[in-house]
Amino acid sequence: MENRIGFGPRLGAYVIDIVFVWILSAIISAILPSFFVEMAQKQIDEILSSNQMVASLYTGEMLKILVSATRIALIVNVAQLLYFSTEIFLGASVGKMLLSLKIANVDGGNASAGSLVARYLLKHISKVCTVLALFCIPAMLNLMGNLFGFVIFIGCFFAAGDRHQALHDMMCRTVVVKKGENVEG
Repeated sequence: MENRIGFGPRLGAYVIDIVFVWILSAIISAILPSFFVEMAQKQIDEILSSNQMVASLYTGEMLKILVSATRIALIVNVAQLLYFSTEIFLGASVGKMLLSLKIANVDGGNASAGSLVARYLLKHISKVCTVLALFCIPAMLNLMGNLFGFVIFIGCFFAAGDRHQALHDMMCRTVVVKKGENVEG
């Protein structure tokens, strides 16, 4: 188990990744500005139309701010889903690659494509649900995604334990290791 990477280096890789996510978010925002404004407005309208009491609490200026915040959240969620898809195709995010880390099976060697996809979906369940909510029942799907996302977030701290596995790693039978090293134990 000594080859497994714990919480600290994984957090470092994530901090690097977030810098790249913000850059990608800025690019997406510049390329598709009106699309995300329309999607944000659609989400806010659906939420407010389902609850007139809540809708009456918002002024015109507050609604503009709410739409802006929703637009930014949508862009960042899409950027994160696109960016972290490298973990499916390459077995590591850019931050992990820069720190010479990779995702592996608990038994050693490269993680299977199925494990990488399952890990990605579990790790990013909140973002997946937020993006899916654009096309179906937003309030319920968003709520479920946020609840599951909170559980996964707390589960990330499991990587500080002896097994050095976050909850999504345990569920998918994966670990993060130094590139070029096999898993022991």
